[in-house]
Amino acid sequence: MRNQATFCIKTIHRPHCCAALVRSIYDHYGDDRPLIHVLDDGKPELRFSAVCPSESAMVDRLIETEFDIGLSAGRNRLLDAGDTPIVIFTDDDHLVTNQTRLPELIETLNRHHDLDLLAALSNDEERPKMLRVEDRVLRIAHGSYKQHRSIRWCHYVGNCFVAYRDILQAIRWDETLKVEEHWDFFWRAKIAGMNVAVDVNHSFKHEHVDPPGYVRRRPEFLGAGLKKHGLRKVMWR
Repeated sequence: MRNQATFCIKTIHRPHCCAALVRSIYDHYGDDRPLIHVLDDGKPELRFSAVCPSESAMVDRLIETEFDIGLSAGRNRLLDAGDTPIVIFTDDDHLVTNQTRLPELIETLNRHHDLDLLAALSNDEERPKMLRVEDRVLRIAHGSYKQHRSIRWCHYVGNCFVAYRDILQAIRWDETLKVEEHWDFFWRAKIAGMNVAVDVNHSFKHEHVDPPGYVRRRPEFLGAGLKKHGLRKVMWR
C-alpha cells in the first residue's frame, strides 16, 4: 500500500491514542502498510514525539505546527504534504482491527468508478446518512440512495474513510471551523457532486478519549457554519 495510500492522522493531546493507532497499522500490515503521516498541533509537553518517541519514530512523516491550528487546517496540511493518490483518514483515537481490512477497502474504492470517498464503520456506528435542506434546516438522517452488496451510497459518513487525494483537495475543510466542520464538509461535498458511500462490512475500533481541556460544544462555530450556508439549524433526523 505504500505507493498507493497515506494514512493521515491529525492529533492533539492524545499521544497514547495516536501511538496505539500507529502500532495497530504496523501490527496488521507490517511492510505492506500505507505511509503514515501525523500532524500534531499540541502543547510541547503533550506532543506525540515527546510522550511516545518510539511510536513517533515509526511514522514516515511527523509535522509539528503552532499550537491548536484546528482539525480542518491540520487535515488540509496533511492533504498537501503527500503525493499518494489515496488518503486514509480516521480520528487519532481509532484503531485498525481484523475487521478493517484496508487493502480490500481501497480495492473497492478503485473498482467503483462512481466512488470518490468510501467509509468504514466506527465500531458499529456511523452508518450512512442523507442530507437535505427544508425551510433553511439541514437534516441529517439515516439512509442511502443506492446499495450494492455491503456498499451504501449516501451523502454523509463518519470519520473513518479512504478517498482520492485530489478530490479532497478540491473540497477541503473550512479552516475557520474548528468544530462543526464535519457536516459543513459533507454538505459542500454533496453540492459539488462528490460520490460518497459506506461499506458496512469494514470497521475501525473506537474508544473515545477527550483530550485535556477539550470543549465539545462551541456554539460560535455552529453559528458561523449556519450563517455561511444561510441555515437556521442542523437537525439529526
